Amino acid sequence: MKFISITLLIVSLTLFSARANDFYPEKQALKAVKTALKEKDITIKEQVGITKWLEKTEPLVLYSFERVNGETFYAAFTHSKGRYDYFDYMVIINTKFEVEKVKVLKYRSENGGEISSKKWLEQFIGYTTGYLHYKRDISAISGATISAMSISRDIPKVMDTVRANLNPQ
Repeated sequence: MKFISITLLIVSLTLFSARANDFYPEKQALKAVKTALKEKDITIKEQVGITKWLEKTEPLVLYSFERVNGETFYAAFTHSKGRYDYFDYMVIINTKFEVEKVKVLKYRSENGGEISSKKWLEQFIGYTTGYLHYKRDISAISGATISAMSISRDIPKVMDTVRANLNPQ
């Protein structure tokens, strides 16, 4: 019985690791960043890492990028759960560990897509650390409450994970 449990755990971790490795590969990540920032002269430096467990089974893939002027920044690709489905999003982070931009990349559900609005996502620009209170720090969205609460809770976790991996102290 113990052997079966260990085998199932190893198989689960292997399958998750393969899924995390396929989650926003370099070419797709570079295209998403260039599109989000509306900049052509960006190069990918490296895949900084994959966090296998952000909370439950959400992957987090982190890349470092470089602008033509030599400025480095990071992009974290992850997903969060809306009412029924997961949605993919990206957080672009500068070297001061401030959010430069948040973009919803794939919203799979029929309801709640309002969180993809550029205007609504601008609320996260400049965020560095601490808990984000939905309805107090982040404006509520009618019809997208669960997705909006989900991304509001998730971004601090993403930022903490990125900071811990890039700036261990």
